[in-house]
Amino acid sequence: VVARARAVGLQFRPRDVFVEQTVARLAHVAVAAEAPGADDTGTGPITPTPIMRWLADIDGPVDQFNQTLVLTAPDTVTEADVIAVLQALLDHHPMLRLRADIDTPDDAWSLSVPEPGAVDAAQCLHTADVLSTDTVHAARAKLNPAAGIMLSALWVAPTHQLVLIIHHLAVDGMSWRILIEDINIAWAQQHHRQPIELPPTGTSFARWATLLTERAQADQVTRHLEEWRRAAAASTGLPAVRPDADTYATAGQLTIDLDPDTTRQLLTEVPDAFRLGVHDVLLIAFALACTEFVGNGTGPIAIDVEAHGRDPEFDPELATRVDLTRTVGWFTTKYPVAITTGRPRWHQVTAGDRAVGELVKNAKEQLRRLPHPITYGLLRYLNSEADLRSADPAIGFNYLGRLGGNAPDTPDIWRVDPDGMALAALAAAAVPTPLAHTLELDVATIDTDHGPRLHATWTWAPSALGHNDVNCLNQLWCDALTGVCAHVRRGGGGLTPSDLGVSLSQQQLDELQSKYADR
Repeated sequence: VVARARAVGLQFRPRDVFVEQTVARLAHVAVAAEAPGADDTGTGPITPTPIMRWLADIDGPVDQFNQTLVLTAPDTVTEADVIAVLQALLDHHPMLRLRADIDTPDDAWSLSVPEPGAVDAAQCLHTADVLSTDTVHAARAKLNPAAGIMLSALWVAPTHQLVLIIHHLAVDGMSWRILIEDINIAWAQQHHRQPIELPPTGTSFARWATLLTERAQADQVTRHLEEWRRAAAASTGLPAVRPDADTYATAGQLTIDLDPDTTRQLLTEVPDAFRLGVHDVLLIAFALACTEFVGNGTGPIAIDVEAHGRDPEFDPELATRVDLTRTVGWFTTKYPVAITTGRPRWHQVTAGDRAVGELVKNAKEQLRRLPHPITYGLLRYLNSEADLRSADPAIGFNYLGRLGGNAPDTPDIWRVDPDGMALAALAAAAVPTPLAHTLELDVATIDTDHGPRLHATWTWAPSALGHNDVNCLNQLWCDALTGVCAHVRRGGGGLTPSDLGVSLSQQQLDELQSKYADR
């Protein structure tokens, strides 16, 4: 919504959409959008951001560390069309042209973005007659960050499938939504023999990276140091990764898809009932499953969480000056959370009893008390005085959001190919980079012919866990999600103190809601 408003000259913040909630009220806070400054081209040197510094610290090869998406193209698309569309993306989005010299003598990365036209799309596109593990591996091997080859594409003409493999330094979950939208815009213009002109991109990644570095010493960041120390001190109950044995190439993997009805409830009804985002719903259920699995009593469990990182609200001054809604790049922020779920009887969880609602509300309040996630990375990687160097939790969680957006049901649209994703994404991920976590859950919402479905990928270190262990964890997570849905169907949910900003306990608030429910 924010990006489309900006495209027609209006500017407001993502939080304004949720606070104002109506077009009439948004009109009062919207202002005329300012065009990016002439000097904010996104080219030139790039200051490494916290997530980039995290990757640089990994003890192992990262030159093929990527994210991959498979798209199905309209029937009339040719290889020449694919090249034209990819060239438009490469020229329009600076980070797709990033050069990252990962092998500098002092182990410091040299990052820079050349001018548009520096990367030839035809050299990035490879063809195959069939989509297979081997063809995806071959395309992935073409990634070369030091040479500025951040994108490698595989065109399978017989099935009209396009595999996009982009080095993670240049892309994240929200970037894919921007790229899919731009692919469809570029294709429509190419198809009608019009010049390709993509919507403006807003604040560049280069500018954002500089702003983060400038604010790493600010009081609104440093005052949260002790809170982050406490969060990072919690236990996961699992052994750490063995970098010599546990890599993405040797990792165990399990993928599942939740049914459309459960997905619908988790995307709409459950967040509405508890006043929290989909990300938090999935995370709380994951924390509950992990607590049950490791059996660590009633104490907190530590989880390394990824968030989109495009929220400048941690600094009020930035909130009105930065627009990242159409900027492609790796904005992800990583931060530790310590969630105490307790250990309710599991039959209560699966049945969606009252205990489930109490658990969700309590966990929600724990998450709300955390500082802004971006501040953790600023302290750990950009503030040398903070000395926040504890090991990351061995358990990781990432919700990528909705891939593919809300594309209309028409044959002229490029769309995510769920079937192709099952093969290509796993093949592209099998790189010799050491695992970031002993156990990791990555979730995305993918549009299918039967409606949106939550697609989950479990990745684990074989030195610590086996397939049966993760099958058990997956069942526990699905049980927890099903139980939360059942609780909401029976009328569960309600406000928590953070929704109102008042000094009330949850019990007091529940009593007030019960007393005035029918008034």
